[in-house]
Amino acid sequence: MHFREYMRYTEVSAIFLFATFLFNPILSPYMKGLGFTELQMSVLFSFLPLSMIIFSPLMGKLSDLTSRRHVIVIGIALEIVAVVLYVFGRSFVFMGVARVLDAIGYSTVVLISLAKVEDTIDKRRGEYTGWAETLNFTGRMAAPVIGAVIADLYFIEAPFFISLVILFLMLGFLFRKEKFPKLVKKPLNPLEEIREFISHRKLRGMSILGIVMHASQPGMTLFLPLFIVYNMGLELSYVGYAFFILEIMHIFQFWFGKKADRHGAWKLVLGGCLTAALGMGLLYISSSFLTLAIFLFIQGIGRSMWNVSAWSLMSDVGEKKRAEGEIAASYASIAKIGAFISFILSGLLVTALGIQALFLFNAVIIVIGVVLAYNFFK
Repeated sequence: MHFREYMRYTEVSAIFLFATFLFNPILSPYMKGLGFTELQMSVLFSFLPLSMIIFSPLMGKLSDLTSRRHVIVIGIALEIVAVVLYVFGRSFVFMGVARVLDAIGYSTVVLISLAKVEDTIDKRRGEYTGWAETLNFTGRMAAPVIGAVIADLYFIEAPFFISLVILFLMLGFLFRKEKFPKLVKKPLNPLEEIREFISHRKLRGMSILGIVMHASQPGMTLFLPLFIVYNMGLELSYVGYAFFILEIMHIFQFWFGKKADRHGAWKLVLGGCLTAALGMGLLYISSSFLTLAIFLFIQGIGRSMWNVSAWSLMSDVGEKKRAEGEIAASYASIAKIGAFISFILSGLLVTALGIQALFLFNAVIIVIGVVLAYNFFK
């Protein structure tokens, strides 16, 4: 195992997640404050998964053919442009462009960093992947609280400016003047990369689960903050607390990774999905911040189990095929189909039935996905 490279790119991913999650949880209240409706925000938020569907396989293949570090630098630069547009480009068009660049930047840095980390692991894959994901989610867990409190204390754009400073420092740290490696003459076809991904039986099961798990993304990223601020009448800082509770169990991913190595990653994948569905469904009956926090905590346990075991399972396949970057990015592309469709439909569902009905609907979809995916794993 190449420990220095393992730690370096784990740190890159963790710091990047911290920078982006300073503002991500407050993005929907920020947009609503600019005058966007729930339906407009659903459309804007759908640009992110749509862009990941298109560009993730291309960036993953590019990282396999050239240099992972160069592709990560490109991702950070695109994220910087996205954050600038969030702050200064307040029209629907500029916000849409920001969502597209955010998608490419986020998926490139996080997924390619993970692929680089997986390159360094030769044994006990679940455990070491778990430690890397634990460090990643430590930053992701702390950032929403810090960002939301800063927004409450100062002004709502403040977390965006802090994020920009961190991203510029990362860009300076990783950027070095050297020639970009020559591309191998092989076409970058996203449809071909996806076809190769689903040709593997277990990865077909991961495709189903990825779609249904990411279909719950609108409920958590767009409508949960709105529910806390506008339905419950709480301050922005409570959005940060909610995301902290949702993410806190992710610091134990190293332990779930060990269990995945011992008992089989696919078992924890399915168990994690069902636990997440339980926590999501119970949000339907949440009437206070205390009950909301308890149900988010249950959901977080499931999401933690699911996350590390899913990446461990796919990494095993990627190692055999010598295409970890391609597989990670192709999975993200497929999974985001669920998020894209859900962002479009969620706005309509919330308008008709309310936010809590969306939580229950998402839970049912996950359970159906587990039933369908089981045959591909067993």
